[in-house]
Amino acid sequence: YEVIYVGAPVYWGGMPEELFTALEGLDYSGKKIRPFTTHEGSGLSGVPGQLKDICKGAEVLDGLAISGSHVNDSKSKVESWI
Repeated sequence: YEVIYVGAPVYWGGMPEELFTALEGLDYSGKKIRPFTTHEGSGLSGVPGQLKDICKGAEVLDGLAISGSHVNDSKSKVESWI
């Protein structure tokens, strides 16, 4: 695989700690990461930067942020992003 989709809610401006644990220590050489988040006003916040720090060797591409209160109306936004 070339592209890894990483999704999580934004907590206090970043990824949940459990996601750090799941991602650390893996080989990301030559991989592309596409982050997506749910939030209630913070967008992607610090998530792309956190992914760049933890996923050494990967290229972090543009992400998708969806407000949690609009998740049910976001199908077309997700489809165009993919």
